Amino acid sequence: MPPADKPSAKSVPATARPATTKPKTDDGMPFGLRFDPDEFHEQELRREKIMKMQDAVRPGRTIPVAVRFDQFTLRRLKTLATLHNTGYQTLLKEFVVERLYEEERRAGIIDS
Repeated sequence: MPPADKPSAKSVPATARPATTKPKTDDGMPFGLRFDPDEFHEQELRREKIMKMQDAVRPGRTIPVAVRFDQFTLRRLKTLATLHNTGYQTLLKEFVVERLYEEERRAGIIDS
Protein backbone atom coordinates (compact mmCIF):
# COMPACT_ATOMS: atom_id res chain seq x y z
CA MET A 1 0.00 0.00 0.00
CA PRO A 2 1.24 3.52 -0.71
CA PRO A 3 1.92 5.75 2.28
CA ALA A 4 -1.07 7.84 3.38
CA ASP A 5 0.76 11.17 2.87
CA LYS A 6 1.68 10.36 -0.76
CA PRO A 7 -1.19 10.19 -3.28
CA SER A 8 -1.12 7.39 -5.87
CA ALA A 9 -0.80 8.16 -9.58
CA LYS A 10 -4.44 7.18 -10.09
CA SER A 11 -5.67 9.78 -7.60
CA VAL A 12 -3.73 12.66 -9.23
CA PRO A 13 -5.64 14.34 -12.07
CA ALA A 14 -4.10 13.93 -15.53
CA THR A 15 -3.53 17.70 -15.80
CA ALA A 16 -1.40 17.66 -12.63
CA ARG A 17 0.88 14.81 -13.85
CA PRO A 18 4.10 15.78 -15.58
CA ALA A 19 3.95 15.20 -19.33
CA THR A 20 6.32 12.59 -20.68
CA THR A 21 8.20 13.77 -23.72
CA LYS A 22 10.14 11.65 -26.13
CA PRO A 23 13.61 12.81 -27.12
CA LYS A 24 13.69 14.62 -30.42
CA THR A 25 16.23 15.02 -33.22
CA ASP A 26 17.68 18.37 -34.30
CA ASP A 27 14.84 18.91 -36.76
CA GLY A 28 12.20 18.36 -34.05
CA MET A 29 11.12 14.89 -35.20
CA PRO A 30 10.92 12.21 -32.50
CA PHE A 31 13.63 9.53 -32.68
CA GLY A 32 12.58 6.58 -34.81
CA LEU A 33 10.03 8.56 -36.81
CA ARG A 34 12.49 10.19 -39.14
CA PHE A 35 12.07 9.11 -42.76
CA ASP A 36 14.60 9.95 -45.44
CA PRO A 37 13.76 8.05 -48.66
CA ASP A 38 17.37 8.10 -49.88
CA GLU A 39 18.68 6.78 -46.57
CA PHE A 40 15.96 4.13 -46.49
CA HIS A 41 16.85 3.02 -50.04
CA GLU A 42 20.56 2.79 -49.15
CA GLN A 43 19.76 0.70 -46.08
CA GLU A 44 17.59 -1.65 -48.16
CA LEU A 45 20.38 -2.07 -50.71
CA ARG A 46 22.84 -2.88 -47.89
CA ARG A 47 20.39 -5.44 -46.45
CA GLU A 48 19.94 -7.08 -49.85
CA LYS A 49 23.72 -7.23 -50.36
CA ILE A 50 24.19 -8.83 -46.94
CA MET A 51 21.47 -11.40 -47.63
CA LYS A 52 23.08 -12.32 -50.98
CA MET A 53 26.46 -12.69 -49.29
CA GLN A 54 24.95 -14.93 -46.60
CA ASP A 55 23.31 -17.12 -49.23
CA ALA A 56 26.63 -17.46 -51.07
CA VAL A 57 28.54 -18.35 -47.89
CA ARG A 58 26.05 -20.78 -46.38
CA PRO A 59 23.25 -22.81 -47.92
CA GLY A 60 19.65 -21.81 -47.33
CA ARG A 61 17.63 -22.96 -44.40
CA THR A 62 16.60 -26.56 -44.16
CA ILE A 63 13.09 -27.75 -44.88
CA PRO A 64 11.30 -29.90 -42.30
CA VAL A 65 10.37 -33.35 -43.59
CA ALA A 66 8.29 -36.00 -41.84
CA VAL A 67 9.78 -39.50 -41.91
CA ARG A 68 8.23 -42.49 -40.16
CA PHE A 69 10.35 -45.10 -38.38
CA ASP A 70 9.42 -48.14 -36.37
CA GLN A 71 10.18 -47.88 -32.65
CA PHE A 72 13.13 -50.26 -32.79
CA THR A 73 14.93 -48.30 -35.54
CA LEU A 74 14.25 -44.97 -33.84
CA ARG A 75 15.55 -46.32 -30.51
CA ARG A 76 18.74 -47.54 -32.23
CA LEU A 77 19.20 -44.14 -33.90
CA LYS A 78 18.72 -42.25 -30.63
CA THR A 79 21.13 -44.58 -28.80
CA LEU A 80 23.79 -44.12 -31.45
CA ALA A 81 23.24 -40.35 -31.44
CA THR A 82 23.77 -40.31 -27.68
CA LEU A 83 27.04 -42.21 -28.08
CA HIS A 84 28.14 -39.64 -30.69
CA ASN A 85 27.04 -36.81 -28.38
CA THR A 86 24.70 -35.34 -30.99
CA GLY A 87 20.99 -35.13 -31.67
CA TYR A 88 19.31 -38.04 -33.40
CA GLN A 89 17.90 -35.81 -36.15
CA THR A 90 21.35 -34.40 -36.83
CA LEU A 91 22.79 -37.89 -37.00
CA LEU A 92 20.00 -39.00 -39.33
CA LYS A 93 20.69 -36.05 -41.62
CA GLU A 94 24.40 -36.95 -41.69
CA PHE A 95 23.54 -40.55 -42.58
CA VAL A 96 21.32 -39.45 -45.45
CA VAL A 97 23.90 -37.00 -46.83
CA GLU A 98 26.68 -39.62 -46.63
CA ARG A 99 24.55 -42.29 -48.30
CA LEU A 100 23.46 -39.87 -51.04
CA TYR A 101 27.10 -39.13 -51.79
CA GLU A 102 27.94 -42.84 -52.02
CA GLU A 103 24.96 -43.57 -54.28
CA GLU A 104 25.73 -40.58 -56.53
CA ARG A 105 29.34 -41.80 -56.89
CA ARG A 106 28.14 -45.33 -57.66
CA ALA A 107 25.69 -44.03 -60.29
CA GLY A 108 28.38 -41.87 -61.91
CA ILE A 109 26.57 -38.63 -61.10
CA ILE A 110 29.69 -37.26 -59.40
CA ASP A 111 33.36 -38.15 -59.89
CA SER A 112 35.17 -40.03 -57.15
